[in-house]
Amino acid sequence: MKVRDRHSYAFALVSVAAGLELEGGVIRKAGLAMGGVAPMPWRVPDAEASLIGRTPSFEAFRDAAEIAMRGAQPLSQNAFKVDLGKHSIVRALTLASNGPQTK
Repeated sequence: MKVRDRHSYAFALVSVAAGLELEGGVIRKAGLAMGGVAPMPWRVPDAEASLIGRTPSFEAFRDAAEIAMRGAQPLSQNAFKVDLGKHSIVRALTLASNGPQTK
């Protein structure tokens, strides 16, 4: 999932890749990577681990987002990316838990 300022811009302000393996309504495996928030794609194993054994929910996804962005040190002009990153993680995990969406 890419979050861009305008659709025409090629670069993402924040991007999130999320994958969940569910079994019996419980998260068995989780993968979470972010782009646009560090010099290279960024994974936070602690955030992934926080999801294991939990049911997919806003609370579980919010907790993972808080862990993923813990210690973030924005520059003077991009502090907004911390909140944007948290919201984007929750959205990407929500989409991952529900499978492909159609209009």
